[in-house]
Amino acid sequence: MMADTFKIYKEDTVIVEGASPLSITGVAANTQISAGTYKATRVKDNKESDKVDIPGFKTLPIAVTGVTLNKTTLAKIVGETEKLTATVVPANATDKTVTWTTSDAKIATVGADGTVKAIVGGSATITAKAGTKSATCEVTVKTAE
Repeated sequence: MMADTFKIYKEDTVIVEGASPLSITGVAANTQISAGTYKATRVKDNKESDKVDIPGFKTLPIAVTGVTLNKTTLAKIVGETEKLTATVVPANATDKTVTWTTSDAKIATVGADGTVKAIVGGSATITAKAGTKSATCEVTVKTAE
């Protein structure tokens, strides 16, 4: 006796077949797929069932796995600015939005684009966060001599 197998169709083309469970590949991450876009059949004893609609589903997003900064330390004189650059991995993460924060805005501020401005003497930590991952840069601000 042969084990049951399944075929998944998109339109009239078989895109995957085999024993359960089957995976549909090549679908964009974080995408809503409508019911009936894909159809399935069961094959038993070399006889294929009628096609049935696969219910709608949403593909999973691709999570951020890491964030790095172009600098981990920065020394500035009051009034100076410098733009930090964050790199989010993987490159195909669904949401690569970076949020910038400072540990002490009285010492150093950071803009939405990563531009750090030295305000007064002291130290502050700038954090770039994407998803649940983050990276930091320690900023030391000195007064002009």
